[in-house]
Amino acid sequence: MQWVLAISALIGLPMVYIALCVHMHGAGIPRPPVVPFFFLFGTVGGWLLALSLSPSGLAASCMVLMITAAPIAVLASSIYLAIRAECSIYHRVALWSGFAYPAILVIFVIVAALIS
Repeated sequence: MQWVLAISALIGLPMVYIALCVHMHGAGIPRPPVVPFFFLFGTVGGWLLALSLSPSGLAASCMVLMITAAPIAVLASSIYLAIRAECSIYHRVALWSGFAYPAILVIFVIVAALIS
């Protein structure tokens, strides 16, 4: 199971991200949200990598980044998308995914605190 998570994080997600960027450019999306999707794919990849490496110090380092830096990055990119005029389906998916991640993270932290 750990190999599947590691391969997904290190090979699968980057390939899907590149394919998505190529598709957005090919579809003629004005100013495609490449950077917000980079943060979102990086966040998902970081969690997959942390799960594949656990239990270890490197997994703990990944989780610290996913709890501190990732919410700031995805939230900032979502705020940036919210003030832009473009409004394709790709922009909306990146926007709402970026707003949802910090909320989901807070819910997980609260549930984890209540369980332990």
